[in-house]
Amino acid sequence: MAAPGPAPPAAAAPAPAAGRGFRVVTRPGAGLGFRLAGGTVVEVPSGDEAARFRELLSDPALGVLAVDEEVLAAVPDPLLRRAASRGLPVLLPFSLPHRVAEAGRGREYVAALIRRAIGYHIRIEREGKP
Repeated sequence: MAAPGPAPPAAAAPAPAAGRGFRVVTRPGAGLGFRLAGGTVVEVPSGDEAARFRELLSDPALGVLAVDEEVLAAVPDPLLRRAASRGLPVLLPFSLPHRVAEAGRGREYVAALIRRAIGYHIRIEREGKP
């Protein structure tokens, strides 16, 4: 009879957030850059915000929902409170520039997130311009 070989390594337990999805919510036509980067984009036309948000919030696999501020401003407050009370998905507001040379309005928000994460204030600038 042959001696048994070494035991196979135990599978590592998945991280708590493993398998959680990421979606980007924009107005129609504004999600191309996210798609090119491999993101899943949900385009929401004006007037359809409440229905689409109910649908997104009911997805148990969704972990992070990046939402254009313009769309987020049209979402009814009760839905936003529901998302905040559940904790998931995490809402990540962002702002897209509307002109080529215009910077997004989310610069201060991103700087605050970085400051909170690493404990140091940084300035986010384009080369030669604040």
